[in-house]
Amino acid sequence: MTERISPTSDLGFKKITCEQSNKDVLQGIIGDFFDLWIPLDEINVTAPYDIKSYEEYLKLLNGGGEISETLRQTVQDVTADIKIADFGAEVQVQKDIYFSQRSLYYTCTRFCSNYNQSGKMVYRYDGTPIRYSTLKPVYMLNILGYPHFTGDDEALRVFTLYDRKRDKSFDIEYLTIAYFELTKNKIETVNQRHWKAFFNTGEAPAAAPEYIKKAARVIERANMTQEERDMFDQLQKAKDIYDSVLYTAQLEGEKIGEARGEARGEARGEARGEARGEARGEARGEKAKALVIARNLLDAGMTVADISRYTGLTEDEIKKLIH
Repeated sequence: MTERISPTSDLGFKKITCEQSNKDVLQGIIGDFFDLWIPLDEINVTAPYDIKSYEEYLKLLNGGGEISETLRQTVQDVTADIKIADFGAEVQVQKDIYFSQRSLYYTCTRFCSNYNQSGKMVYRYDGTPIRYSTLKPVYMLNILGYPHFTGDDEALRVFTLYDRKRDKSFDIEYLTIAYFELTKNKIETVNQRHWKAFFNTGEAPAAAPEYIKKAARVIERANMTQEERDMFDQLQKAKDIYDSVLYTAQLEGEKIGEARGEARGEARGEARGEARGEARGEARGEKAKALVIARNLLDAGMTVADISRYTGLTEDEIKKLIH
């Protein structure tokens, strides 16, 4: 079996989609998930693949330095200008309960980034620039290695802005966010099924289109430079260490949580026991008091029915006092 780096790793995904020589792979992804077939000369990768940026990223990662958001996006995000719109893609392998918010934030930020762009604005008849005219649609693809949406086995979900009462969208779909869950099996198209196989295994099915097969060749270790292979191994090692530390912290947190939970449970149990004991004691005391009053009223000649109404005791309880 040919050895490949993971296509869902930051370096692997970035290399297959953001090298200028691989624009046909990016073209295929955009077409297969959004049904947009963009000419290659209209695709401009705005965050190109650069091994040097990974060296800086890894240095900061190992040294505990602060990693700027710009550098983080440089090594992780896939962004492209496709003339009629902007495109972005991200891979999220591990579960993130806030991923919906994060992906929406990235999409909206990308949309707003085009506001008031010089040289692209439309002007009114009097020469006044229309600053919002530079805004254009954004298509965002999120590839997920875990079940993000519950309730069905649909692998692909695509969200747009629309009037839900009339089930109508804007004339132009300004924000389109897709989520492709690699753990689910209900898939709309054959090519999407090929992409799922590729992202899960690194291998392209025999019937896959050429651009998916090319993506599989790109991430073969034999086709990568020694610098890239070393960088991937170092990034994987750093990730394994991070995951190990995170898992250890999680276990310790669970132990602390269990201990605190037991202590709180015992405290609550004691408090509840005391409260129940006090309540039972008060109830028994009140009943004993009512029985004494009932006996005195019987001696005074009051009827059982009247005593029951006065004390709250049942007539049977009062009749037992007569014998």
